[in-house]
Amino acid sequence: MKFCFICGKKTDNLEEGYCEDCYNKKFNLVEIPKEISITQCSKCRRIKQKNNWKDIEDEALIKSIIKVIGNEVKVKIDDNKILVTGSLKGSKVKEEVHDLSIKVKKVLCDDCARKCGNYYESIIQLRGNITEEILDFVYKYIKETFYRSENVKNGLNLYIGNENIASKIADGLKKSYKLKVKKSYKLYTKKEGRDVYRSTFLIRCD
Repeated sequence: MKFCFICGKKTDNLEEGYCEDCYNKKFNLVEIPKEISITQCSKCRRIKQKNNWKDIEDEALIKSIIKVIGNEVKVKIDDNKILVTGSLKGSKVKEEVHDLSIKVKKVLCDDCARKCGNYYESIIQLRGNITEEILDFVYKYIKETFYRSENVKNGLNLYIGNENIASKIADGLKKSYKLKVKKSYKLYTKKEGRDVYRSTFLIRCD
């Protein structure tokens, strides 16, 4: 027979020297930072995770930050409390309540900052018979970044905030719809002594 070194209870089932009750009192099901810091765009409301801006709910972000230690742990956010249920190393189910402290830093994300400054990296010039199918294809991609559109004679101009996305659209239209694509560059500015260009994709939808 063994003894719990905290309460002295006699038992053959010790975990790191603790009986089940003392082990549950000593250790938590989760580890939660004393304060959770969130960086959120004040305009589009997206949240920054590492170096990416994502559409993610506050609760989902908080759950992703929490480090789970126990088994079959369930986490619920209720106002300024985190409610947790689960078990530790096969022990009985326990419940925990943790205080939730969130610090939200409001900034403009890269896309919104550029949009407010009328910034763009590429222009997609759609000309000719622009079908709904082609537009659906284009908008499926540009929803990942900011853009503005302009109706022009014989077509549509799309000012895209990310050249990589503009390039994907052009390549996709060329491959999927056999459209003619002509790419050109124009010097926009200099940055740290380096030339910065804007690209234009002229796409014929005939």
